[in-house]
Amino acid sequence: MEWFIAFRYLRGKRKIGFISLITYISAGGVFLGTLVLVIALSIANGFEKEVRDRIVGTLAHGKILKYHSRPITGYDSLRKEILAHPHVVGAAPYISGKAGIEHDQVQEGVMVMGIDAELESTVTDLDKAVKYGRFRVDSMESVRGRMLPGILIGIGLADKMGVREGSEVVLIGLAPVEGALDPVPKMARYVVCGIFETGMYEYDLNLVYTSLDAARELFNVRGVEGINVRTTDLFAADRITQSVKEHIGGYPYRASDWKSQNRSLFQWMKLEKLVIFIVISLIIVVAAFSIFSSLIMMILEKRREIGILMGMGATAGSIMKIFILNGTVIGFLGSTCGALAGLFLCYLQHRYQLIGLPGDIYFINKLPVLIRPLDVIAVYLSANVLCFVATSYPAWQASRLLPAESIRYE
Repeated sequence: MEWFIAFRYLRGKRKIGFISLITYISAGGVFLGTLVLVIALSIANGFEKEVRDRIVGTLAHGKILKYHSRPITGYDSLRKEILAHPHVVGAAPYISGKAGIEHDQVQEGVMVMGIDAELESTVTDLDKAVKYGRFRVDSMESVRGRMLPGILIGIGLADKMGVREGSEVVLIGLAPVEGALDPVPKMARYVVCGIFETGMYEYDLNLVYTSLDAARELFNVRGVEGINVRTTDLFAADRITQSVKEHIGGYPYRASDWKSQNRSLFQWMKLEKLVIFIVISLIIVVAAFSIFSSLIMMILEKRREIGILMGMGATAGSIMKIFILNGTVIGFLGSTCGALAGLFLCYLQHRYQLIGLPGDIYFINKLPVLIRPLDVIAVYLSANVLCFVATSYPAWQASRLLPAESIRYE
């Protein structure tokens, strides 16, 4: 009986058409809030994945270094020892240092990475990011006909400095010299052998790559700074790199992973996602208040009928159930339709790329979406819980009406 009466009240009549209008608006609000939340969270997830993939593709899953920035000598044997770990699939030595780069009187500050190009492809996707030229850092002939050490630069830096494949550039680094209190500037000339595009503006503008030998000579260092590592599980990289450190004997080695290196960025993205959830949830909260007000108005309009039902033997629990069903059905229909519509639109975007992004502004040219079931479930349950809470007080008030007074009410 409660279901029949609840649906009868839900449909409404011409006499209470305004209440029915508020009911439709409430359902529409729940629908819209759920729809927008599912889409917004999926887009946030998509951007997070794109950023993570580009960071990991450029910087590797983790690295092994020595404490106090001491160089690692005998790194070939250490690399083989690291590769013996069951959860490591690639290991490559590197050197890094800050330097200035100059071309035709244009100067910029960069981070120089000395790498072994052959081994680097086992730990990063830098070889796949080369857009012009080749993935090489060995010596080659410049446009001026000179044999020089090779260098890879990002597309942002190349555009800013006006260089192309074969152009000559000068790196100015600070190298420690025996007997000197402070490092002294050291200059070296290089030839651009390739231009890469990672999709991350900061990397494309500030990173340059050269060979291990060229980096050693520029910074006057022995050995290497560390060993980049690729693991079998990206999301377990923190635990695996710590395990690798123990595997090679622990101190004086330390481990670092992509999560710790970019902790601030990913914490900001999680906070942004939380803010999106809270702000857009206000749409559902407003819809829940509409349900609350429509039920209050419906109870006032149906007061005499409620009294008749109670006079015929309907219990307070039955009356309360009628109005709780009324509100929760609105929430259920709105949230279900909203979630399904949101999932469908996300699928269309993922499948057909209906919405693009300007590649010169964003690091990608398509709007990314990634549906996470837990996010959809959280949105769906939140919408239904809010609607249930909004119905509880009006339903309780309806159950407390006195039959005699309600029947006399006009």
